[in-house]
Amino acid sequence: MLSRIGNSLFWMGRYIERAEHIARYTRVQYVSSVDAPLGQNRELILESILDMAGSKDAYFGVHEKLEDDKVIDFISISESNQFSILSYIGRIRENARGSRDSISIELWEAINRFYHKVNELMTAEMPAEEIEFFARRIEENSYITKGYIENTLLHNDVWMLISLGMHLERAIQVIRILQTKLDDIEKFEEMKQGSALENYQWSTTLKSTEAFDMFMRCHKTSPTRSHVIDFLLFDTQFPKSVAYSMEWIKKCIEGISFQQEESRKESLEFMAGKLACRFQYLTIEEVEDRAPQFLQRTLDNIYEIASLLDVKYLKYH
Repeated sequence: MLSRIGNSLFWMGRYIERAEHIARYTRVQYVSSVDAPLGQNRELILESILDMAGSKDAYFGVHEKLEDDKVIDFISISESNQFSILSYIGRIRENARGSRDSISIELWEAINRFYHKVNELMTAEMPAEEIEFFARRIEENSYITKGYIENTLLHNDVWMLISLGMHLERAIQVIRILQTKLDDIEKFEEMKQGSALENYQWSTTLKSTEAFDMFMRCHKTSPTRSHVIDFLLFDTQFPKSVAYSMEWIKKCIEGISFQQEESRKESLEFMAGKLACRFQYLTIEEVEDRAPQFLQRTLDNIYEIASLLDVKYLKYH
């Protein structure tokens, strides 16, 4: 397979997951701030949304202060934000176009419909109250697209490269959500030490990853910091957990026909296998006291795998 085609397939998978996670996090966090029974700080939530999306510096480059409509518009459709959700939908379509001969016509048509449906929702500016409707359309169409990936492609290198991109980006986004929520809680004293407000933050974290229902079935107790981090990092049966994604990253890399590496220790297969194994045998008790450091180290390791993949196999310029 040409590096150009592989690059398009890999990034198509990554942008699908990224758009979906940013849309869901923005919707859940903003709506929860409107309905919150405990008087959540609205500015904290707006800042949290920008932090999770990695758009805080860019936002304050064009706006002076945090305002509901401006933050939601910037994250969702603003042309002044090159990393808006709308921009990611455009990149999904461009990468699908770049690999058009490798994917099914059904998948291409689904992505094309996704692109046009989202663009039909565009207005000059998006008011904050529209985020529920907008984000739901992103999430629904993302799942439709992933259904076509799963059910209309041969499960060969093409499918594995898209899946590799999806699982790699899913692990990144879940870690970013956990990092953002830990930072949010750290900013306010009243959120710390197992308070009701802290537990509410962990409930919205679970809902931001569509994990609340399965968490309650497993733990049968109110979400706490320890239980939520444990579930989202280490539960090998939950498909949004980092451990689950790491196992799939390993399987995809093992399954793709990369050329043999000169050194085993520098190979993608070795790095992905080592990281996946670490997640299989770690426990929450070993990382809870140093959760921020552990999350950043894991994120760095995943970025290292992505960078090596890009440099060795996907770079074509």
